[in-house]
Amino acid sequence: MFGASLGLALVAGCAQMPVSNGGTQSRDGASASAEGQQAGACNPVLAGTVGALAGALFGNGKGHLVGAAVGAGIGALACMAYNYHARKVRDAQSVEADYTRQHGSLPATNTVSSYASSMQPSGTVKTGSPVEMQSTVVVLNGTRDVQPQLAETLTLFSPDGKQLSTVTKQASDINGTGEYRTNFSFNLPKGIKDGRYVVRSSLSMNGKQVGTNEMPMLVVG
Repeated sequence: MFGASLGLALVAGCAQMPVSNGGTQSRDGASASAEGQQAGACNPVLAGTVGALAGALFGNGKGHLVGAAVGAGIGALACMAYNYHARKVRDAQSVEADYTRQHGSLPATNTVSSYASSMQPSGTVKTGSPVEMQSTVVVLNGTRDVQPQLAETLTLFSPDGKQLSTVTKQASDINGTGEYRTNFSFNLPKGIKDGRYVVRSSLSMNGKQVGTNEMPMLVVG
């Protein structure tokens, strides 16, 4: 068993492919090389294979095959690709007018007055299908502050509460006072365990968390 575990560790190391031609790192971990490769990019085939081997080795009795299938799905989670973008849906004048009516004056410091997230689809999700997390962010630039830097994080938790994956993206398209709609989209890998997962979204401003939401996601095979 020890030898098998060591072998898995060695193979798992190979699942991370090195960046070629000296690509540089961006703030969200992506390579800025001309070839578009990512530093430490994950190989989904190797990651799924490692997960399957682990599930089979540490399963019990007839659970070996089931463990292999579930393990492959969990391994593939490490290679899940995320698309992210943000767009303005309400202008600064409208947002500032609403804030002034509620608070009497505009804030002196940068303020996120609202942050809410939802899942699409909002009910049951089948493995292998596309999923999207949508967030609404209302931000006001402070009258005595410089423009803030915002980032959004998506974290996926298993039905038993274990963290499966997390990714942070710089919200560079949020570039001034207004209301914005952000979208995290990804495909759930096939083979992961059925159950009620939790998706957590969090928003940070200048490195400090300013909002968080949690949403259930019922997954079926």
